[in-house]
Amino acid sequence: MMRSGRATTVAFGLGATMMCMELVAVRLMAPHFGDSAHVWTNVIGVMLVALALGAWLGGRISGHGDAVRRLARALLGAAILSALVPLAVGPLGGWLVPQDLPLEAAMGALVRGSLVATILLFAPPVLLLGCASPILVAALVRNQVEVGRASASVSAAGTLGSLLGTFAATHVLVPGIGSRATVWVCAAAILLCTALLTRRAVAIAAIAPLLAAGLLRWPIRAPALGEVLAECESSHQFLQVVREPGEGGSVTSLKINEGLDSFHSLALSTTAWTNGAYYDWHTVAPILADDGAVPDGSALRVLSLGSAAGTFARLFAAAYPGCRVDGVELDPAVTALGDEHFGGRGAAGRDYTGLDARVFVERAPAAAYDVVLVDCYARQIYIPAHVASREFFLAVKRCLRPRGVVSVNSGGWSFDDPVVEALGATMRDVFGGTRAFAVPWSRNYLLLARRDAAIDLAVLPLARLRNPELRDVIGRMAEPSSWRELLAPAPILCDDRPLLDALQHHSFSAAHERNSTELTQAAGPRDPVDVGELARTDLVAGRASLCLAHLREARELTPYLRLLAGDARWALHDLPGARAEFQAALRGEVDAETRGLLVAREARAAAQLEVFERAAGVTSRNGWLAALGVLLAAVATLALLRARPPA
Repeated sequence: MMRSGRATTVAFGLGATMMCMELVAVRLMAPHFGDSAHVWTNVIGVMLVALALGAWLGGRISGHGDAVRRLARALLGAAILSALVPLAVGPLGGWLVPQDLPLEAAMGALVRGSLVATILLFAPPVLLLGCASPILVAALVRNQVEVGRASASVSAAGTLGSLLGTFAATHVLVPGIGSRATVWVCAAAILLCTALLTRRAVAIAAIAPLLAAGLLRWPIRAPALGEVLAECESSHQFLQVVREPGEGGSVTSLKINEGLDSFHSLALSTTAWTNGAYYDWHTVAPILADDGAVPDGSALRVLSLGSAAGTFARLFAAAYPGCRVDGVELDPAVTALGDEHFGGRGAAGRDYTGLDARVFVERAPAAAYDVVLVDCYARQIYIPAHVASREFFLAVKRCLRPRGVVSVNSGGWSFDDPVVEALGATMRDVFGGTRAFAVPWSRNYLLLARRDAAIDLAVLPLARLRNPELRDVIGRMAEPSSWRELLAPAPILCDDRPLLDALQHHSFSAAHERNSTELTQAAGPRDPVDVGELARTDLVAGRASLCLAHLREARELTPYLRLLAGDARWALHDLPGARAEFQAALRGEVDAETRGLLVAREARAAAQLEVFERAAGVTSRNGWLAALGVLLAAVATLALLRARPPA
């Protein structure tokens, strides 16, 4: 006989467990699949289907006299399956999305793989948990409780339990003990509910070895290269610090969620600069704000929205000694890891930790900063919509001093990338104009705008710069062909229409559609030797598009010029075109030194293309597995709808 108090306690416990499992599912998979909107959608959708099927199954069981005993067995199975999840997610995630895939080629594999992983890992235990409500209601009805009251008691208790699970998972369990241990806590809670139903300790003994595995510690995700120095699960994301060997020292990088070949902070053991990564190029902003003069560091005020674990503060301290850099960082764990593994902040200023960038700029003093740096990213590649809207940039403009500069880091594949164009149009709408700089050998673009004045690239100085690293950065940025004024019509981003996620997904999905194996054609009158000198200078400076333009001006493309064309197309992320250039060059008369370079480059391009082809294969495989899972769910749902109720 089921007492009302025991039934509602079980419903409360299972409600807390199911909501906790739903929230922790994304966190548990984030190191392998990220936590994008697509991943959240997959998790929520699978959970809802599993709960629906579980409720139907529980309804079928509820008419049996031993329904409570059957529920206890189902809960024991759910506890065992839940306890296995943390042990299985690493191997399964590594198989569905290998860590050596480049991020740009893995987007489809991530989305489809997360659906497959959710179906395999979480659908079975959640389905078994979903059986509980109808069985508990039926048990209370058999105990002379009116059906409406029984249903209300179980439903209310489950809802209140879900409320507890929501807050406990996000604010206590995951940041306190991690997502893996949180799942084991959920498994233990299911066992306690099982014990309440059976009043037997044997259920706990059956799963004790699996729960004991929670005491073991191993890296949540092994990186493709390098040594894991630290990792943690904060309230916002999974963070991992990886150290790799570099030229003359080591390189420490901060990776979030799925990681792959992306990073969110860099520290070289030998210098505060980052060897040409996008962070270095932000240092041009104070010079553009000061009309070409090198600002006095003691008077320079910089606001960094997104601290990059202190990378910007260290850089600006090296470029402009004595400057003040205030950093705003939403995730306190990023600041803590920066202090421990990245050398802390090098500049004077204050860290505003645990504060959203949008909240800060809307409440910051007016005209307080000469430069505002925007490097706010969430879920790996996505710029949060609320820190990229027209309303946000209006708040940034208010924070800038007259003629101050805002510098935004944007991912993109070209000047006409949909994300670059939309951000540029939004900034242009607020500031009157936007300039974009293509960061060499990367998928980053720097978007700059100035309060009350246009960006004047002619003021970029060389002779007056004493800092050699800053002089090199400014020298490479001074070439006008590296810049473009963003004038193309594009949607204005606003708070009411957050389009960035869709634009970002489209950007990555279409990244390689413009690639071509068609060779660069020579159609000009210029001597190949002269063109080669110009093209090589462009290539060294990171001006790949200008390099190709100069090569087309040659009378003919010699094997050496083909080599330069291949390098330029590689820099523009056109691997098929680069390989075609190298192969064409090898078919001509080539000296031994150039042939050696071409053979090595062609082999590297072939290996890289093989990785992209493997990524396409992984994406296709994950797609078929996801389709199979959806088909099975559809068949089960159809069977549910067509089934006759028990007599």
